[in-house]
Amino acid sequence: MDSGYGAIEDQLMGGVGASPGVAIGPVVSVVVESVELTDIANPIEAIGASATRVSAKLKQLSEQTRNAGRDEAADVLQAQSLMAEDPMIPDSVSEQLDAGLAPADAFDTAAAGLSALLASLPDPYLAARAADIGEVMQAIKRDLAGVDSEGLTITEPSILIAHELTAAETAGLDADLVLGFATETGGATSHVAIIARSLGVPAVVGVSNLLETGPSFACLDGASGAFAADPSDHVKAVFEASAAARASLQLRLDEVRGMSATFGDTPIAVPANIAGGGDIAKAVEEQSDGVGLYRTEFLFLDVPKPPTEEQQFDEYKLAAESWTDTVVIRTFDIGGDKPAEYLNMDPEENPFLGIRGVRIYDKFPELIDGQIRAALRASAFGDISLMIPMVATVEEFLGVKQRVIDQRTKLDSENVATGDIKLGVMVEVPSVALNAHCFAEHVDFFSIGTNDLTQYTMAADRMLGSLAGLHDPLHPSVIRLCEMVAEAGNAKGIQTSVCGLAAEDPLAAIIFASVGITKLSVSANSVNLIKATLQAQDASIADEVRKVIDTAESAREVRQQLGPHVVNA
Repeated sequence: MDSGYGAIEDQLMGGVGASPGVAIGPVVSVVVESVELTDIANPIEAIGASATRVSAKLKQLSEQTRNAGRDEAADVLQAQSLMAEDPMIPDSVSEQLDAGLAPADAFDTAAAGLSALLASLPDPYLAARAADIGEVMQAIKRDLAGVDSEGLTITEPSILIAHELTAAETAGLDADLVLGFATETGGATSHVAIIARSLGVPAVVGVSNLLETGPSFACLDGASGAFAADPSDHVKAVFEASAAARASLQLRLDEVRGMSATFGDTPIAVPANIAGGGDIAKAVEEQSDGVGLYRTEFLFLDVPKPPTEEQQFDEYKLAAESWTDTVVIRTFDIGGDKPAEYLNMDPEENPFLGIRGVRIYDKFPELIDGQIRAALRASAFGDISLMIPMVATVEEFLGVKQRVIDQRTKLDSENVATGDIKLGVMVEVPSVALNAHCFAEHVDFFSIGTNDLTQYTMAADRMLGSLAGLHDPLHPSVIRLCEMVAEAGNAKGIQTSVCGLAAEDPLAAIIFASVGITKLSVSANSVNLIKATLQAQDASIADEVRKVIDTAESAREVRQQLGPHVVNA
C-alpha cells in the first residue's frame, strides 16, 4: 500500500491499482443477473446465428471506440468480434452434445472448458484470451436467451463497482461521468484496467467482498490500490490530500510540456511509445519528442489476414506527418509468444526463446518486405527510422539491412518517393549488449528493450509472478549491460535510447541518463513526468549512480541507496 495511506490502512479494503488517479464520489453498483438457457431447438444452428449477431455488435462497438480515440479498448473488442465466429465455439458445444448433455448444459460446459483451456496454456498471449472467450460466450448466451446486452448507462458522476466489467459493457461509457472503477476480480492487465486507462479514469481491481459491502460512497486511488467504502471524514481527507498532490504535480508537468529536457548539460530526448492512431493523438497532445517505439503488432495480430502494404503505409504516414522529430517504427515482433493464426506456426514450449521477431523474417519474406516498403514510402513524409527486434547476431541485422537496400532499389525503379531512413537494433538479447562495439559498426542507433533484456539476463520469465523479485531492470547486471551499449554507441557517435517500460520509472530514468543514454521513450502519459524529473536533478547525482552501480549487489540495494538522492518532479 502507498505510504501516504499507512495511517488509515486498517480502514481500507485491499485492492490492486490498475489505472492511476484518485476518485471520490457516489457509487453505482453494477449487478449482472445470471441467465439460464432453456432447451434449444437446433442448438448448433442457433449458436451460429447468435455468434454472428454478437460478432457484428462487437465489431460496431470496436469501430465506435476507435473513432473516439481509444485504440487499446477497440483492439480488445475487435479481438472478441473475431473470436465470436471462431469454429472452436460450435465445435466445443457439439462435443458436449455428443457426450449426451442437454443443449443448455452443453453450452455452459463448453464455455467453462474453453476458458479453462486457454487460461492453463503456458503461452501468456493465448492465456490472456481466456477473459475474452469468457466474455464472448456470455454475450452469446444472453443473445440465445433473448436478453438484451446493452452497455451500461449512468446519469451522474459516479464510481462504478462490480464483480467484473466486460469490454462490451463499458465501451460506450462517458468519461465525464465515470469517476472511477472498482471490481472484485481482475488484475492490472484485465479488461477493466484497459478500459479505465483508455477513458483516463482511475481504477482499482481485486477488491474482495466489494458488492457485499454495498457502499453508497467511496474513495479510491488507482496508483496505490487503496479503496475506502463509505469513508469517514478523516479517511476522505487523506484521499483529497492525495488528489491535491496529484493536481500539484500536474501543474509542474504542464510547465515542462513542449520543453526540451536536459540532465545537467546533456539534452535528453523523451519520445513516446505508441501503437496506433489513438496513441498518436495522445502523444501529440503531450508534445512528446517524436516516437521512440511504434509497436506495429496491432496491425498483424487478432486479424484473419496480414495487413496490406497500403494499410501499413497509411498508418506510418500518419505518424510521420504528426512530428518533425523522429518516429522509430519497430518491425513486427510476432511469432512465439505473440502468434498470428494465419502464419500456421508450430506451438513452442518456450516461445520467449523461440521463432519470433527477426527470426521469422526469412520464413515469411513477403510480410517483412511489405512492411519495409510501407515504411520507406512513409519516410518521404517525415523522419522515420526502422528498429529490428529480437536480434542476437550481427548477421541477422545485416540480413534485414540488405532487405531495406533491395526494397529501396525496387521503389526507385518504380519511381516511388522515399526518404532517408535509418536502421537500428533493439537491444533485448544480452549478446547484442556484450557485442555492442561490433554492432556499432553497422547500426544507426541502439534502443534497449528493458523488459526482455532483464528477463534474458536474469533467466526469469517476466510473465511468472513468483519470479517477480528477478524482474527488476535496476539490477546492477542489467544496468551494466545498458552502460556497455551506451559506451559503444557514444564511441561511434550514434544514439542509445531505452524504450522499455523501465524508462517510465523516475529513478530508472535518472540512472539511464547517468550512464550515457540520451533518449528515453515512455508512454504518452509519462512523457512530461520524466522530463520534469530529469530537469529537477543536480547532475552530480550521476557520480553517485556510477558509484552505487559498481558496488551494489542487487536491485534492492540500488533503489535503497539511490532513492534518497532523487529530487521529485
